[in-house]
Amino acid sequence: LRNVIATLEGNGEHAAETIIVGAHYDHLGRGGWGSLAIGSNGEIHNGADDNASGTAVLLETARQLAARSTPLPRRVLFLAFTGEELGLYGSKRYVQDPLIPLTDTVAMLNLDMVGRLRQDRLIAYGVGTAEEWPGWLKDAAAGPKLQILGEPSGFGPSDHAPFHERGVPVIHFFTGFHPEYHRPPDDVPLINIPGMRRVTELLVE
Repeated sequence: LRNVIATLEGNGEHAAETIIVGAHYDHLGRGGWGSLAIGSNGEIHNGADDNASGTAVLLETARQLAARSTPLPRRVLFLAFTGEELGLYGSKRYVQDPLIPLTDTVAMLNLDMVGRLRQDRLIAYGVGTAEEWPGWLKDAAAGPKLQILGEPSGFGPSDHAPFHERGVPVIHFFTGFHPEYHRPPDDVPLINIPGMRRVTELLVE
């Protein structure tokens, strides 16, 4: 079980500052602990929304930013976490021994369940962890025409929480719970792929 990390280096006076874009790539396998499907008899839990959706947006964001001809003003660290479903193991491990010092980490953007966009509404937890977040989100959401539903707290049961506990400003992007959560029917046919493209557009902005 490994965290997977890649970086794009920045250029300019803020090049030493790091923005983390993260998503967990693990899920529940054949159920058991964490499954909400009573009597699923070992049926595979594919986790298309939780969290193949966040992993896919992470990879597409990295692809688009890496293709830019002009260097970014800050370092962007792309971080695919393991062990989230078992208790945030991957993100807790990272903050204990970070690749880049947390003192140089200016933000952590977490993508967990972003595959079921409905009515153009994207939930953003953690808007109270930095005074810049509301204005940045408003500007970034204009292009993809998303309605941001901001929640101030940076705590929560996903990989942004260990960073918030260490004083890093965080945002957790989330498109909401649904009846398929932690059950085998959380699969590809229910994923809103155009909606995931719009989430990616917000991040790249």
